[in-house]
Amino acid sequence: MKKTTLFLGMAAVALIGGGCASSSTFDPANPSSNTTRAIGTVSQAECFMAARAAAENAMTSPVFDRFLQKYRNEKNDPQALPLMQVGYLKNNTNDPDLQINLVTDDLCATLLNSGKVEITLATGRDASQTFADARDLKRDDNFKKETVIKKHTLEAPRLSMEGAIISNVLREGRETVQVYSFNLKIADIESGKVIWSYNKAFGTKKVRGGLGW
Repeated sequence: MKKTTLFLGMAAVALIGGGCASSSTFDPANPSSNTTRAIGTVSQAECFMAARAAAENAMTSPVFDRFLQKYRNEKNDPQALPLMQVGYLKNNTNDPDLQINLVTDDLCATLLNSGKVEITLATGRDASQTFADARDLKRDDNFKKETVIKKHTLEAPRLSMEGAIISNVLREGRETVQVYSFNLKIADIESGKVIWSYNKAFGTKKVRGGLGW
């Protein structure tokens, strides 16, 4: 019994002597809202939340609503929806495991389900060879020519969305803070003007133990 107590006591001293470290996520606007996570990595769930919040922000933006009204006036159609191409969300972080394509797909789904834009696969990040291949089927005698889609039917996008997830590391005293910024922009391809911009910050914080990491 004495040996066991002595062993546990030595183990506790070793842990205290070696110091400890903690990692947590945090919202810079609300630092008290923390959950445990390893520093230097991006939470996929946080990126999904940021993407959905960004899409909802865009679709409820007064600036975007003004563009939408102008677009509908141009088309002389009160129900017209602008076509949007989606560019790659750039992974400007040190986390190679971040599945940025999944974040982009989730963003597209939220935008499409808003009912305020349509998404094209003919241009942008998800540009598909399928459209050209389908029109080349007229050369294949196995297909009825009248069922092959003709050329000059694809619609060019009016809007383009681009973005990135950027990381920045700050060190002060015993704390290491890594902040990630989720940046998105939507531009009018006709004029080149940015009609909406969004930035959401989130990150990790690591606190060094008193006598080590």
